[in-house]
Amino acid sequence: MLFSSDKLLAILGIAVALSAYLSGIRLFLIQKIREIPKEDPEKAEKKFEIQKQLGWLTLGDAPIVLSAFLLGVKLLWYPLTGIPAPDWILSLGLWLFLLAGTMMVIQHFLAWHKTLTELLPIGLLVVIGILIMFALMIWKTFLM
Repeated sequence: MLFSSDKLLAILGIAVALSAYLSGIRLFLIQKIREIPKEDPEKAEKKFEIQKQLGWLTLGDAPIVLSAFLLGVKLLWYPLTGIPAPDWILSLGLWLFLLAGTMMVIQHFLAWHKTLTELLPIGLLVVIGILIMFALMIWKTFLM
């Protein structure tokens, strides 16, 4: 599995950007926990709900941070030591990147599903679905 440094640097950039994004969300959720008034009778329940969200976030956050670290090590190992980096560093870094991306996609689908089922009436979902199918049929017609 050979990757040029420019391709690895691009993947590393994506990993670092996603890590920063998830870190921002984590800090926002931690701030939400701190903003719960001490006298709130539902404080424990609200805190637990936010902590559950933080737990789900960690499923995407931990592998992307580890991936960024390993890809950074792979890129800097040879320039710093003059010794080629072990192949497992690149392999593990890319697998962690794939795992993190998969977790984030799953989390987005779950969030979209929750949003659509809780916030929109089912009739509106049916209308949106019909409009999407109609738009796809028109688009396909223009392509032929």
